[in-house]
Amino acid sequence: MTGDKHNYFAQSIKGKIIIASVLGCLTLLLAWGITKVAFKRMLTAVEKISAPNDKLRLVNELTHRVVQLDQAQKTEILNNPANYYSLFSETKKQLLIIDTLQTLYADDDKQVKRINSLKKLLIDHDKLFISYLKVREGLVNNKAFSGQVKLLNELVDKSATQNDSNVVTTEKKVRTTTVTPLHWDTTKDNRGFFSKLFGKKKKQTIKPSFNIVHVELDTKHDSAAMAKQDSILKGMGRTMRRLEKGQLQRSALFVNKESILNKVDNKLIKRILVILKQVEAEAVKQTALNNSTAKNVVNTSVTRISYIILAFLFITIGLLYFILRDIGRINQYRIDIEAARDEAEYHGQAKQRFLSNMSHEIRTPLQSIIGYAELMRQQEQASKSDIDAIYRSSEHLMHIVNEVLDYNRIISGKFNINNTVFNMTELLTDVLSAMRLQAVKKDILLVADYDIPDTQYLLGDAFRLKQILYNLLGNAVKFTDTGEVKLSIVTIVTSNGIRYVFTVSDTGIGIPAKDVSRIFNEFEQVSGNPKHIKGTGLGLTISKALVEAQGGSMSVKSKLGQGSSFTFNLSYENAEKPAIENVEFPIKPQRTNYGKVWLVDDDTFITDLCSAVFSLHHIKHRCFALAGEVLNTTFDPEVKCILLDIRMPDMSGIELCRLLTQRIPTDVLIYAITAQVLPGERESILNKGFNGILMKPFRERELLALVSPVINEVDHQPEVKLDLTMIKKMTLGDKRQLNKILKRFTEDCIDDIAELRLGMGNYDNEKLVLLVHRIAGRTAQIGAADLAADFRRAEMDFVKNDLSDAAKIDTIILLTNRLQMLVRQVTSIYLDDDTPEYVDN
Repeated sequence: MTGDKHNYFAQSIKGKIIIASVLGCLTLLLAWGITKVAFKRMLTAVEKISAPNDKLRLVNELTHRVVQLDQAQKTEILNNPANYYSLFSETKKQLLIIDTLQTLYADDDKQVKRINSLKKLLIDHDKLFISYLKVREGLVNNKAFSGQVKLLNELVDKSATQNDSNVVTTEKKVRTTTVTPLHWDTTKDNRGFFSKLFGKKKKQTIKPSFNIVHVELDTKHDSAAMAKQDSILKGMGRTMRRLEKGQLQRSALFVNKESILNKVDNKLIKRILVILKQVEAEAVKQTALNNSTAKNVVNTSVTRISYIILAFLFITIGLLYFILRDIGRINQYRIDIEAARDEAEYHGQAKQRFLSNMSHEIRTPLQSIIGYAELMRQQEQASKSDIDAIYRSSEHLMHIVNEVLDYNRIISGKFNINNTVFNMTELLTDVLSAMRLQAVKKDILLVADYDIPDTQYLLGDAFRLKQILYNLLGNAVKFTDTGEVKLSIVTIVTSNGIRYVFTVSDTGIGIPAKDVSRIFNEFEQVSGNPKHIKGTGLGLTISKALVEAQGGSMSVKSKLGQGSSFTFNLSYENAEKPAIENVEFPIKPQRTNYGKVWLVDDDTFITDLCSAVFSLHHIKHRCFALAGEVLNTTFDPEVKCILLDIRMPDMSGIELCRLLTQRIPTDVLIYAITAQVLPGERESILNKGFNGILMKPFRERELLALVSPVINEVDHQPEVKLDLTMIKKMTLGDKRQLNKILKRFTEDCIDDIAELRLGMGNYDNEKLVLLVHRIAGRTAQIGAADLAADFRRAEMDFVKNDLSDAAKIDTIILLTNRLQMLVRQVTSIYLDDDTPEYVDN
């Protein structure tokens, strides 16, 4: 029920409008969400693009500093030669920048590796520069060299003075005696090698002492002073040349060191610049990637929003179409409802007319039955004519009821189309022969106009074709007072067979133009229908339904006062002449012995009738008027069959059946007596535990067939012709195997006879066809060829389904009696044989 409500909501206009509104809101929410996310991502990308790139800025700054590093350090040397530590401040700044870049590129291992190599190169550069400074210091800083030159000059001056004084020498001797303390100042000299070499000796500090001065003057004249002066000059020249040579060597070393430093520095700078360019390229690439990401975000968001808007547009158009279609349908439904209301009112009136007609149709034969019955009650001996009148009225009443029931089966789909091989000429001859008597009684002509070969056999449902022709020809004769009724047939050969176009025309009263469109409706009759014409108004409805069920169509043409013409077409496949002709065999009632029967029915007429039939055939029986009487009675073991009426005042037959099945043996059969003959009702009754149904009204032979035992003792029945030659050949003369086969045959036949009785009681045609087919094959194999042929013919009759229920029952009774005789013959064969039965190990 919940699923139906959901389906109705989705299919209604209100539901579609609500769905469209919800979809619109969802579309707006999705578009808003996508736009919000897209703009956030776009803003992030724009911020990344527009914001200063710290990495790129640091890379550019580092590149600039590296290029100017060498020049800055050399400038610093010239401006501040005494402070070497200031030379490395620029390197420290660059190392700080490199550390910052390393932090920024922490998630990029490749760049981190490059930055680390950059730091190492800068450190190597500083080491080389330190080495360069040491060489330069030794060359530029000439204090030691100057000191040595000054000392040399002093020696020269001193030597010149001594040379001059050596010619006439006045010597003044001053002798000073100094009292020195015991301990001298021995402080370590920390000067460099060159300072020690060319510089002055470090003055030794002594503690204060006491001086004693002695002055002595002595004048001398030395003639060898000039020779000594030349020796001193030569020593000084050699010393100067050594000094010059050392200075030149140091200058060459400085130049060489400076050249090496420049080469290494250039190489270092190039490598640093290459790395810096790589870092800068990565930064530029990242910037381009950010630009591309921003573009992709914008394009993707626009595409998604476009898809959502297009999807919403298409869905809205679809819902709008469905809404407009529903509005159109509602308008059409309103028109159809108004037409259906008028149609229902018309059909209501038609049903009232149908009930009125049915009341007339039923009361007329009932009146005949009651009237002739009253006459017979007043007669000492009933006349045969009065009995025949009652019988004809009963048959007419049964025909009316069967027509109504046949209509019910057709509209409920409970009928089948059974295709069998038949001869069209023979079928038409049978139909025309049956209808000619009615035409002769009304003094009208029955004309046949067709040219169909006598040897033409077809595959189709002959019974339903007969039913259609009987209805149409019967109506034509019924509504025609003068003139003729004509059956015309046109044949059209097709690729699959032959198509027949049947036309039934008459010169009767005709149909008014306003009733032509309604003539095939149920319960309908012509508005000008004469009162003396009887009918239920279902014949044409049934005929049209049967034609359409076989793939054909039916139409009508009529003029009021000139007659009518009904045309229908059916197609049949060509077929070969059947090997066995459909020849009915005579039914001879047989005298049988039955078990005891219980009958429970509150209708005394039914109990009296059944009691009379049972007494006539010497069947033991007992009748009960109420269900309580049966339950209070001790069960008789001789009872083999119980008949229960479904509707009784104190208890229903279904409830009584349930209680009896708990108290009686399982081999006792229980049958229902009822007038509920609709397919659904019959199936429901059988599902309640009944073995079969006896439908009211029933005939004497139907009642006897229902209560007959499984095996009947048949008198005056000739033996069935039996030939066991084939079976003996199959068993290769093994009597034990032959006896086993014969015993199995009798057991299967007994079971099938019981099934035939049940199928006959239930009027189950399909089950009867299956059982008769199975028995025919088994009897033919055992060697009873004649009996097998009879079963084959019965099978074909049941397949065609053109026999009445009474004829089927008569056929089954005769066949089962003959089969029972065959079972007796076969049983006597294997029981008379003394050979022990073969047993499987």
